Amino acid sequence: MKITDVKTTLLYSPFKEKINDAARKIAGRDVILIEIQTDEGITGVGFLTGLGVASGSEAVIIKDIIDKSLKPIVLQQDPLRIERLWEKMYKGTTRFGRKGAAIRAISGMDIAMWDLLGKKADIPLYKLLGGYSNKVKVYASGGFYTDDKNDTNRLIDEMMSYVDQGFKVVKMKVGRDVYKDAKRVESVRKAIGNEVCLLVDANEAWDFSSALNFANRVQDYDIYWLEEPVAPDDIDGFIQLTQRSPIPIAAGENEYTKFGFKDLITHKAVHVVQPDVTRVGGISEWMKVASMARAWNMPCVNHAVQEIHVSLIAAVSNAPFMEYFSRDHYLQTFLSELFVGPHCVHQVVDGYVEVPEAPGLGLEIDWDVVKKHTISKNWN
Repeated sequence: MKITDVKTTLLYSPFKEKINDAARKIAGRDVILIEIQTDEGITGVGFLTGLGVASGSEAVIIKDIIDKSLKPIVLQQDPLRIERLWEKMYKGTTRFGRKGAAIRAISGMDIAMWDLLGKKADIPLYKLLGGYSNKVKVYASGGFYTDDKNDTNRLIDEMMSYVDQGFKVVKMKVGRDVYKDAKRVESVRKAIGNEVCLLVDANEAWDFSSALNFANRVQDYDIYWLEEPVAPDDIDGFIQLTQRSPIPIAAGENEYTKFGFKDLITHKAVHVVQPDVTRVGGISEWMKVASMARAWNMPCVNHAVQEIHVSLIAAVSNAPFMEYFSRDHYLQTFLSELFVGPHCVHQVVDGYVEVPEAPGLGLEIDWDVVKKHTISKNWN
């Protein structure tokens, strides 16, 4: 089998209302669709997501890296030799990569090759990778800031809607004002009760002192983890927090490759690792990170992108649950329209989703949605 072509398509869908985390305003969703075509007529599909930050989106840069740098490396190569091609792409982008857009580009290519391998073998990806479980516990992610004066009331209504849908674990945003955020956490805990697990996410907004201050203020509200309390490069801050925070620390969505996670794990900078398959280096690196974490008896939980991560979470033994955005959430609506399958990911029953049994990732694309939302790389 040989790779005959690599196609990338840039898509964008604006939100009806802007939402915010502690670090940024989010106006829409951009997606890079990646297709690796072969001489046997089998096509592997991968995708990467962005936050639609207008002309500043990294999606444009990633598309260029795939089209101009990675495609020439893999053309006429055997796509089933994934590890070999990963190394060729990684070494071929060392001068302008190692983290950021170049590794994200490699991630998309790697995802598509694993999908292709599953289709060639006629095996669902989660079984190809280990097949630990055929269903996955999910947590409802949300609780973003809005510009509404009744933001706290909207937050409580949102969290309660997840509980009413059967979710046993929910996550909300923090990271702006330590004192106000502590009050928001208190309000949510009172609303959802003590039987629901609560996670909080600061989106790298604080320094060590502010993060520790916040953790101390909310320690009585039984918080399962405090996510990304400081900047991803502040390893010293993470180390201090894991030693002194009364709440476990989680991070990793903005870390890249097994080398980056080696530092987080061996320095005991986090209690929970959160690799994102679209950033860490693809499925190949995600599985290596999960294995490293397992060796240190550390949980490994994904960041977003449930259409792909469901197969990875199901493949490993140290993933307690999967981050999940409901179909009507701002960040998920476009993805749910674009990927009509795997169908099982759209159906949460008692806080669980089943794992796709179709070959590969089981992605089913609505090509009418692709046509409607395709944009040029010069968009703004």
